[in-house]
Amino acid sequence: MNLLFICTINRMRSCTAETLYAANPAFKVKSAGIAPTAPNQITPELLLWADKVFVMENLHRAFITEKFPSIDLNKKLIVLGIPDFYYYMEPELIDLLKAKVDPHLIP
Repeated sequence: MNLLFICTINRMRSCTAETLYAANPAFKVKSAGIAPTAPNQITPELLLWADKVFVMENLHRAFITEKFPSIDLNKKLIVLGIPDFYYYMEPELIDLLKAKVDPHLIP
């Protein structure tokens, strides 16, 4: 299963999720950001590659659906509701990610 995690600048939340889930061989994992300064910016190719697209906040969903209106994400876009006040690999962020992402990974 191909998992894509998206946040704003692709440095804390989505990178933590990528690191966390890439350890599982059942998944291929990538992360991206919506900001112009993100090291890995969201692209149509990434969205099409992903089986599931996890965004941290509603603003990320709004950005993606506005910027890429021709890509149907209805069945694979999931808003996690994780605010932007965590650091990379912070234990509380890891716990939140597991609690919010894992239920979506059950076949």
